[in-house]
Amino acid sequence: MEMKPKLVIFDCDGVLVDSEIIVSTAEAAEITRVGHHLSVEEAVEQFAGVPASEMYRIIEARLGTPLPADLPTRIDARVRELYLSDLAAIAGARETIRTLRVPCCVASSSEPNRLGLALAKTELLELFYPHIFSTVLVRNGKPAPDIFLYAAEKMGVSPADCVVVEDSVAGVTAAIAAGMTPLGFVGGSHCNPSHATHLQKAGAKRIFSRFEDLGGLLEELSSDAVGAAEMAKEVEALARVTA
Repeated sequence: MEMKPKLVIFDCDGVLVDSEIIVSTAEAAEITRVGHHLSVEEAVEQFAGVPASEMYRIIEARLGTPLPADLPTRIDARVRELYLSDLAAIAGARETIRTLRVPCCVASSSEPNRLGLALAKTELLELFYPHIFSTVLVRNGKPAPDIFLYAAEKMGVSPADCVVVEDSVAGVTAAIAAGMTPLGFVGGSHCNPSHATHLQKAGAKRIFSRFEDLGGLLEELSSDAVGAAEMAKEVEALARVTA
């Protein structure tokens, strides 16, 4: 039986690598320094999965004044330092992805330099290269669907046949807008007890916290698709009989 998912698109931060706390810590510290108090928890809730350019736009609107020109550089330098010292792959990600019987790619809000460093540092780069896509390649970042549609086009797969693994509301929203099936991942260290509820409300089809469960979830989606197709055939046949 052919699986319905013909492509699995992974977000990177908080899904493949346990980086959201690192990034949010750097963002919260530097943004607070320029006069807008932002806790790590608020940074995770408000800006996880959102492109940095959109975060800066929102903060500038709240402050009513432009941010310092060197703020992105300071944040990037701090993130790079923490990546090199602390960044790790999500438990089970490497082993699970190696066993999946479906093509995979990465579609992330991170800029290419940070994205490449994260995947290289955690020894995940070889599993995806060259199928690694950053939102700098498209007009709009998440929650717009652009990056997921771009990835599907480059991989030669219809959006309806794509599964997206996301840890953020913005990412789940983008996947739905792209006509794809989102799975909500809550295994990152930044995920609090309400994280699953937020992803479910956003439209995640399934929620999971262990990468080892991903293969089973993909099989469930395949079974659901086969069941729906069989039911549609039965309804069509019944309609012909009763016509």
